[in-house]
Amino acid sequence: MTKPQQATLAGLLRDREGEFHHGDAIGADREAAQLAYVYGYRVVPHRPTGHRSEDYLARNREIVNAVAELYAAPYGDQEELRSGTWATVRYARKVWLPVTIIWPDGTIGYD
Repeated sequence: MTKPQQATLAGLLRDREGEFHHGDAIGADREAAQLAYVYGYRVVPHRPTGHRSEDYLARNREIVNAVAELYAAPYGDQEELRSGTWATVRYARKVWLPVTIIWPDGTIGYD
């Protein structure tokens, strides 16, 4: 995550409590999990069962199905087709889960 994304996520996490589900990938997933841990969340990693793209998509759907709201911190400033983050956002939209997108500049968008 960018520094602005980290700061925005920290602000969102400060206002809530509970469980924080994440994909346990190196990078943004683990950075977000560390922030959640610092703020007292119970951190729940979801790991794929294998290394195929289908395994990662299933893991992402599992996360969406386990939460009441999805926070997404995409790498770029527009939606991408071949992105795990955006595939997760699209699935969340499909099942009508509230989505908070934290853009690279730290601004927030809601779906």
